[in-house]
Amino acid sequence: MKDQPGVLGGADDRKPESAGRSGSLEIDEGAEPQTKTSGSARHQERTMRTQRWIHAIVGSLVFAAGGAPAVASDSFSVDDLRCEDLVNPVGIDAAKPRLSWRMEAEHHGAAQTAYRVLCATSPELLQEGAADLWDSGRIETDRSRHIGYGGKKLPRGVRCHWTVRTWNEKGDASDWCRPGSWTTFDMTSSGDWKAEWITQSHKGSATPWLRRSFQLEDAPEKAFIYVNALGYFQLFINGERVGSDEFAPHVGQYDKRTFCITYDVAKYLRQGKNTLGFWLGSAWNRRGAGVKTTPSVRAQLEMVDAGGKATTVITDRKWRAKPSSMSHTGGWKWNDFGGEVHDGRLDEPTWANPDHDDSAWSPAAPGNVSTSAISAEMLQRSRVIETILPVKVERVGAATSAPSWLVDMGKAMTGTFEITFPKAPKGHEVSMEFGDSIGKGGRLNSFRQASIYICRGSGTERFRNRFNYASCRYIRITNAPEGEITPDDIKGFLISTDLPRAGTFRCSDPTLNGIQEMTEHTLRCLMLGGYQVDCHSRERQGYGGDAHSSLDTTLCLLRSDAFYRKWTRDWVDQQEPDGGLTYTSPASSHGGGPFWCGFLTAATLKHYHHYGDLSMVERNYPAIKKWLELAQSKTVDDLQQKFCGGWYLGDWASPQGIDDKKNAEIFIQPYMCHALEQAATLADVLGKNGDAATFRRWARARGEATHQKFYDPQGGKYGSGDQVTYILPLAAGIVPEALKDGVFAGFENTLREKNKGHLSTGLSGTYMMVQYLQGIGRDDLIHLFASKTTYPSWGYMIENGATATWEHWNGKASRIHNCYNNIASWFIQGLAGIRPDPAEPGFKNAVIRPAILDDLSQVEASHDSVYGTIRSHWKREGNTITMNVRIPANSTATIHVPATDTGSVAVNGRPVDAAPHVELVQVQDGRVLLQVESGSYEIVSR
Repeated sequence: MKDQPGVLGGADDRKPESAGRSGSLEIDEGAEPQTKTSGSARHQERTMRTQRWIHAIVGSLVFAAGGAPAVASDSFSVDDLRCEDLVNPVGIDAAKPRLSWRMEAEHHGAAQTAYRVLCATSPELLQEGAADLWDSGRIETDRSRHIGYGGKKLPRGVRCHWTVRTWNEKGDASDWCRPGSWTTFDMTSSGDWKAEWITQSHKGSATPWLRRSFQLEDAPEKAFIYVNALGYFQLFINGERVGSDEFAPHVGQYDKRTFCITYDVAKYLRQGKNTLGFWLGSAWNRRGAGVKTTPSVRAQLEMVDAGGKATTVITDRKWRAKPSSMSHTGGWKWNDFGGEVHDGRLDEPTWANPDHDDSAWSPAAPGNVSTSAISAEMLQRSRVIETILPVKVERVGAATSAPSWLVDMGKAMTGTFEITFPKAPKGHEVSMEFGDSIGKGGRLNSFRQASIYICRGSGTERFRNRFNYASCRYIRITNAPEGEITPDDIKGFLISTDLPRAGTFRCSDPTLNGIQEMTEHTLRCLMLGGYQVDCHSRERQGYGGDAHSSLDTTLCLLRSDAFYRKWTRDWVDQQEPDGGLTYTSPASSHGGGPFWCGFLTAATLKHYHHYGDLSMVERNYPAIKKWLELAQSKTVDDLQQKFCGGWYLGDWASPQGIDDKKNAEIFIQPYMCHALEQAATLADVLGKNGDAATFRRWARARGEATHQKFYDPQGGKYGSGDQVTYILPLAAGIVPEALKDGVFAGFENTLREKNKGHLSTGLSGTYMMVQYLQGIGRDDLIHLFASKTTYPSWGYMIENGATATWEHWNGKASRIHNCYNNIASWFIQGLAGIRPDPAEPGFKNAVIRPAILDDLSQVEASHDSVYGTIRSHWKREGNTITMNVRIPANSTATIHVPATDTGSVAVNGRPVDAAPHVELVQVQDGRVLLQVESGSYEIVSR
C-alpha cells in the first residue's frame, strides 16, 4: 500500500540489498515462545530439524560428495560494481571516488591480470573512443578494489555511468559488464548552499509539516534534491513519499558534522504546479549528539529541463508551516525515549498535494543551526528489512473494563508498527506500551516505550509510527475501542541499516544453529541509524564496549565496510583536544573504560584485515595515537591510571557481578597492553616504524609492571583467579613464557571444574576469551561453553524463549542487547575456519583453518568477501574428514588440512603433489598446509 501523507498507512516492504545474495539453504524454524517450556522437547525438535537440514545439504552441496567437483568452463565476467563500496550511490562527497568490482568465474586459477574502466555522462557513450569522462586504458594489475577515478571533475547533478572489462590469467578479455553509476554531492560547507535552514514557526510542535509550491514550464529532464536536516525528515513531492529510507538522516556527532542526503526526483515532478513537502520529527536534535534545537531542514532542489533551462527551489522563509497530527512523548534520554501521539482528528491526507489550501498556514521560521562540516552519509540507509505479523493477540484484563489486548510479535524487533483499531468515538484515546519481556504479575518490561492514538471518529482508525520506534516483542494495548483486534490488524516493520548479509552458518549441533540465528537477528535489531547500539529500548547509545565485543561477529555476518568507515569517523569527530575519547558515539556522559574507547583502535585494525581499506587506517590513526599518548601520560610506575572521564568498568555483565569491580584493575592493565599492540600493528601497516617501536616498548613495560603487581606465584594466577583474570594476561602477552603453561592450566581447570564448563565472563571478558582460545586452537574449550543450555549460556537464553540476546546472562534488564554477540564470529572463523590473512588483507588471500571437533559431525559456512563468496564445509565419517572449499576468482587461500602427512590427503581425487592449482606449503602441528588458487576443492583426509 502506498504511504499516504497524513493517513500514516502502509510501508515500503522492499527487500534489503542483501536479499537473495548468499544462495545458502534457509530454514524457517519458527519462533520460540517467550515463556519457559520443556527444554528437552524443544531440544529434540531442534535436533530433528538439524537432521533434516543435514540430509538436505548433502544432496544440494555445490561439491559432489565422494568425488571431484565438476570441471567448469573458463568463461568469466565482471559483476558487483561498487563506488565507495556502495551500489549506484546518489550523492557521494568523494571528488575522486574509488571503484571496485568482482571477477565471476568458476574455473580453477581464475584471476584478473588487467582492467579497463570507461566513464561517461550517458550509458550510450560507454564505448571505446566515446567515453567523455574517463577511459583508464588497459591497466596491467590484479587490483579490482578501490581503483581511484581518474577522469574529469564531475559536478553535482550529472550522473557518471561506468563499466569495466577485465583480462584473465590466459589473456582473454571479458565482455563489458552491466554499467553502474554515481552522482556527486559537493556542498560540504554552508557557503556552498543557497538554501536556508528553516523550522516551524510555532511553539510546541516537534513534528511540523513544511511545504512550498512552485510552477514549472516543462517537466525536468534531470532533478536532484539535496536535504540537510537535524532531526528526522520525510520528503514528499506532489503528495508522494520520496525514497524508502526510514529515520533519516543517520545519527552522527552533529556539532561537528551533519549529513546531506541526495535524491534523484525527476520522476516525481511535472509541468505546471508542483509542491515540495517536508514532515519533520524530533530525534537526536533534542540531545545527545552535540546539538539541541528544534527539528530543522535546509534543502536545495536543482532541475534542468530538456531545453537546458535550470531551475532551483530552496528552503527559505517563503515556505509555509503547520503542526502535524503527530507529536512525541518522552524526553529522548536514558530510560525515557517514549513514543508518539498520533491524533487522527488532525490528519490531513492531502497536506503535501499541490491543490491543498495552505493559506492559513504560518510562514516558516529560520532554523537556529550553527555551521559544521556537511557530509554525505556514504552508507546504506535505514530501511524496512522485514514485515512481521503477530503470532498471538489475546484479550486480557477484566471483561467489564475497557478492552485491553496483549500482542506477541513472535520475536524481538526494533522498528515501527501499524495497528488498525475498531471504529470508535471521536477523541477516544488508545494507549500502547511496547516491551521486550513479561515479568511477574504480567508486568511489561517496556523502559517507558509508549504511544497514544486519538481516534478521528470516522473512516479507518489506524496508528502508524512516524518519527519514533520501539524495541520490543510485546505490545499491550489498553483502552481499546470495543470490537475485535486480530493478528491481521497489526504489522511490525523491522528497520535496520540495510547492510547486505555476508555470512551463513549451519552445523550438526542444533544449539549452535539456534545461537547463530539469534545473534544475527539481534545485530539487525541494534543497527537502526547508521551506528550500533547497546539497546534501542532504554539507551540508544553507541557504546564502544558493546560494539567492541560484537565487532568480529558484525564483520563476519554483515557487509560492513561502509558502516565502520562512517561510524569510526563519528568517533574521530568527537575526540577531545587532549586526545580523550568518549565511551559512546554519539557522545554522552556515559562511562566504561579503555575497552570502550579502544573500540576505535580495534575496529580500524579488524576492518583493515577484512576489507584491506588503507584509507580508513590513515584517517583514524592520528586519533588512535593521540588517545594512547594521553593514556601513557596517565601512567604511574608503568600502570594505567584512570583517564577519559575516570569511570571504569571491569568485565561488564559477568554472572558473578554486573560490573565485576574486584577484577577491574586486572582487566584494564592487560587490556591496555593489548590495545598498544593493536596500535603498533596499525603503525606497521602505515610504515611508521618509530611509532610501532614506541607502542611496543610501552606495552612491554606495562606488561612487566602488571605481572609484578598482580601475579600470585603461590596460586599460579593473577588477581582473583576467575576466568577473566587468567585470560586477559594470556591474551595480552604479559605472562612470561615459562609460566604460560601453568597459567593456562589454571584457566582450564577453573573452566572445567570450578565453573563446570560454563562461562564466568561478561561482555568484554567473553570476547577476549573467544578470540584468544580461537587463536591458539583451543576451539574444544569454546565449544564446551558455547554448547551449554544451562545457566549461564546462550543456550539458556534460547531455552527460555529468547529470540535476541540479553543484557545479562540471567535475563534482567534489556532482552534485545549487544553484550554477548561475540560468539557467532567463532562459528565462521573457528568452526568453519574462514579468516582474513593479515599479510594479504581484504581476503586477497583467505585462511581456511577449520576446527574439527569430536562433538560435531559437520559444519558448513560462507563469507561474502569483497572478491566473492568463500565457502567452507567439512564433515566427518569415521576416520575420514572431507572438506569442500570454494575460493572466489582473483583471490587465493591457505588451507589447513587436518593430517599428519601428505600421503593421507587427496585433493579433487588426486595426491597433493599431483593436484592442479595446489602447492604444498608445509606439514606442521597436525596440519597439512596447502596454498590454492581460486576454484572449488574437495579435500579428503584419512
